[in-house]
Amino acid sequence: MMSSNQIMKSYLQEKKLNKIEQNKAIKDGLLIGKEIENFAKIGWEEMDKTDLELRLKWYGMFWRPKTPGKFMLRLRVPNGVINAHQLKIVSSIVARYGDSGSCDVTTRQSLQLRGILISDFPEILRRLNKAGIYSIQSGFDNPRNITGNPIAGIDPEEIIDTRDYVKQLNDYLTNNGKGNEDFSNLPRKWNTAIAGSKDNFLLHNDLVFLPVKVNNILGFSVWVGGILSSVLNDYAIPLNVWIEDNKICEFTNAVLSLWRDHGERSARPKGRFRLYLNKIGIENFRDLVEERFGKLKTDPGSDFCKIPRSFLGINQQKQKDIFFAGLHVPVGRLSSEDLQDIALLSENYGSGDIRLTEDQNIIITNIPKDKLEEFKKDNLLDKFPLNPGHLSAGTVSCTGNTYCNFALTNTKDTALEVSQLLDQELDLDDEIKIHWTGCPNSCGQAYMGAIGLTGKKGRDSEGKIVDAYDICIRGEQGPSNKIGKIHLKKVPKYEIKNTLKQILIEKFSAKEKVD
Repeated sequence: MMSSNQIMKSYLQEKKLNKIEQNKAIKDGLLIGKEIENFAKIGWEEMDKTDLELRLKWYGMFWRPKTPGKFMLRLRVPNGVINAHQLKIVSSIVARYGDSGSCDVTTRQSLQLRGILISDFPEILRRLNKAGIYSIQSGFDNPRNITGNPIAGIDPEEIIDTRDYVKQLNDYLTNNGKGNEDFSNLPRKWNTAIAGSKDNFLLHNDLVFLPVKVNNILGFSVWVGGILSSVLNDYAIPLNVWIEDNKICEFTNAVLSLWRDHGERSARPKGRFRLYLNKIGIENFRDLVEERFGKLKTDPGSDFCKIPRSFLGINQQKQKDIFFAGLHVPVGRLSSEDLQDIALLSENYGSGDIRLTEDQNIIITNIPKDKLEEFKKDNLLDKFPLNPGHLSAGTVSCTGNTYCNFALTNTKDTALEVSQLLDQELDLDDEIKIHWTGCPNSCGQAYMGAIGLTGKKGRDSEGKIVDAYDICIRGEQGPSNKIGKIHLKKVPKYEIKNTLKQILIEKFSAKEKVD
């Protein structure tokens, strides 16, 4: 039965809907915004089960059976740009929950807060919104946080400053943080990214814009269909379309509404955009987009084949005698004190401008040359080093089973321990990307890593069930843009360190350190 304040959307009519789609059709997740105050009063135990487990995600609120009563809150941080004042607000929220409170930098340049009580959600959202931070449509079948060049505006190699483009598109997709009903019921999640430099590797997204000039007019080459999932792992492919830079919202609407209207809704595993694209074919899809957008211009070709730079360490900005500093945040985990200290660090030495990276690290911008030496001596850099070991530097991890109900393994703790031990034992010439994910959903982007680990359950030598990992190798971001291939399956956790050590020596030219 439909809610009294909702009529089934036209694109859902006469379609076979799975159980989740039925619940979405009955009541759009955005509608619970008016009920959050009441939820805070009655408590999560008295909430409707579908509101609790499903619709709260439209506001970035995630109930987890692993931590009953303690919620995760996912924020939108477009392009990974946040300022010191905003970070202090986040710090104060996390501090409210003591040992239960923590914050993670995500692989989409955003933040996730943990330990939140539902009774505090109304006040938290008010405080965040007042500071210009939103959580709207940050979870489930919505357009997720839009990523861009983490050093936009200060990058000596940038073609465009992605910040304004990302903000414009984010505001469009979310109705300026109020929620956009046009895009609140997609077949599955949707990831968009805008590149600013030739080494911004973003081909794991559903929709990717690469800046290209045609006849001295700035515009974007369009790539589509990147996917990392339990069903398929593949990078985006060219749509053979070039659009002018002022058409980015209009074009996104054409692509997104087409999939929204015709994407799979009966079998959820088949709902991702790339599977729809594969089903109808890239040329047919291009024709359908043209019907909605208007005459399409042909892509002149784009050269985005540079190996991504590391943003760690001290780096020259495009502004003379001004520098940015990339701080390594081990597996992206931060306490309230860490957040406060980072905010103060950015104010004391920079301009209060902070950036989040897809590698789960933090960038402090706009450090004058005359403050560099003092900055390098700051005690906070002992905890968040500028130049960590090559394996620690390249380690990325999902949240793991400490909090996530889907994860089969404790990825963050294991990734942190293993990377630190291997940095002590091995010498490498360069940073190695090692991506850890706790389940096949691949939030840790395992197939993008030079080495990728996916959590499983396996058996030890005595037949007992233990935490284990499938290991893939040779994923590449850059000229080859290869998806990793499975190398070993169900390696028990207790063998992971030594197995990775062997792989690094045999496949990646690592050498054992000599005492």
